[in-house]
Amino acid sequence: MKRGTIVFAAVVFGTAGLATDSAAQEFQTGGYATYIQTGATTTALADGGSRVDAIIAGYVLTDDPSSPIHLVAQDCASTNLVDADGNLARSAGYCAGRDADGDMFWIWFWNGADGGKWGVINGTGKFEGMTGGGTSVPQAGDPDGRFAIRWEGTFNMQ
Repeated sequence: MKRGTIVFAAVVFGTAGLATDSAAQEFQTGGYATYIQTGATTTALADGGSRVDAIIAGYVLTDDPSSPIHLVAQDCASTNLVDADGNLARSAGYCAGRDADGDMFWIWFWNGADGGKWGVINGTGKFEGMTGGGTSVPQAGDPDGRFAIRWEGTFNMQ
């Protein structure tokens, strides 16, 4: 099985463009996220494929280093469906990000053969009430469980 491709599923977001609304800021940008799989349970499926429940850990890197989520640590959980040839068919899950101040945010994600989508669930502290979403594309992965994604999107900070 190709572990590096199983859990490319985590996705994140960053800052670049400033909004016109003074009550909230809208940011449109992208960046990279790097991860390593720290745990997984595999269950065989009747069609010859498998279900892989995975835990990953990594960091968010934004195109704009002044972003409030640049270098945020992220822990994610996903359920991945892998076909009989060991290729990722689809994946879904969530991530919890934590910055140096201890403020947190949560996102959901979904990935298929053509890439992925993500959306903000909510947050605490400076991330309280945050909304947004975007897309992701896998960039690299290897059999030991390390991988990277490129993400793009918009989010609003209250």
